[in-house]
Amino acid sequence: MIELQNKNDLDDPHMKLLLGLFLLFMIIVLGFNIYKIHISNTSEKRYTVVDFYEKYSDSKRVGMKVSYLANGKMQYDNCFSNECKKVKKGEKRLGFYYMDDPTIYDILFEITVPDSVKVPKNGWKEIPEYLKPK
Repeated sequence: MIELQNKNDLDDPHMKLLLGLFLLFMIIVLGFNIYKIHISNTSEKRYTVVDFYEKYSDSKRVGMKVSYLANGKMQYDNCFSNECKKVKKGEKRLGFYYMDDPTIYDILFEITVPDSVKVPKNGWKEIPEYLKPK
């Protein structure tokens, strides 16, 4: 008869702790993703200009520091996507954020914004005609 060699692993308190921590981590990640989906489906989207103002690197990642005006306040973040790595310091792209949580944003990399464009305090409800790709 075939017996499991590690059948007592679940009786080990360390294994139970590790399993509990893993489940807690998965619940947090899943909960955050559900929250982001909820905000994107229920909140109003506003367009703004995302400014790439400085290269960023730490021991693990390389990217760009970005800032954007959302609900009258400047928001700052680090962007690590491959598209961010291609953007040069000082360039500006069109992006959007959600009114209910301005820290959730995205960047439309294909739309470059000139320096002369000024963003309204609460952003644009739609992409301005002069910024739409032709």
